[in-house]
Amino acid sequence: MLGIEQWLYYGIFAFSATLAVYNGQRIYKSGVLQRTPWLRWVYNNRTYLIALVVLALLSAVYFLVQIINWTLPTILLLALSSGISMFYIVRVRGKNLREMPYIKIHLIAFSWTAMLIMFPLINETITNNQIIYIVAHYFYVVGVTIPFDIRDLKYDQPMQRTIPQILGINGARILGAFLVVAFSILMLYANVSLWTNPLFYIAIAVQLALIIGMNENQSDVYCAGGIDGAISLLGLAYLFA
Repeated sequence: MLGIEQWLYYGIFAFSATLAVYNGQRIYKSGVLQRTPWLRWVYNNRTYLIALVVLALLSAVYFLVQIINWTLPTILLLALSSGISMFYIVRVRGKNLREMPYIKIHLIAFSWTAMLIMFPLINETITNNQIIYIVAHYFYVVGVTIPFDIRDLKYDQPMQRTIPQILGINGARILGAFLVVAFSILMLYANVSLWTNPLFYIAIAVQLALIIGMNENQSDVYCAGGIDGAISLLGLAYLFA
């Protein structure tokens, strides 16, 4: 079993890397001529955000060095995740990964699952229920990301073929809810301690309510504050499992 300090290092690494990638992408996107209000704010405050990205990167590198076992699978996983994060918005020959049809949501799900689940499991050579944990959390990330694709319907090009573009808003909400339910079933099977954990059921119920209540007119606060915030409930459920 890993000690609490080592798990804390994994958590700080994931937080720092996410902070750097997310803000780095926003800074890059803020250079476009037509900016949303959010990207205008990013552009006007880019100096401070660049400093934040640099600090986050230094933190991520420091904690990665403390925990990484330099095996080929670990290195390949980190390299693939880093490449996806970069070319998700950086264009090569006029296109980026985000604009490729059908795969936008799966790139997001893979990146999150790789960093939060696959990396610790592979790096520590943990094999118990490994596949179940990976598949379950892949389902969860796709499920909770679908509302963001609903929000982005007005921005995404038809050629991207996102889930709401293919299934419609109602179909996308149903699929998102189904995937979160499938996640909960797999996790209850893989980890019996969750059966008696009320926080786990609360986290699932809140997320389902938010997915079902999503529409294309919901605000960024609903998505970033509500849906993203509800993920922290799942983290608390794991902490007290």
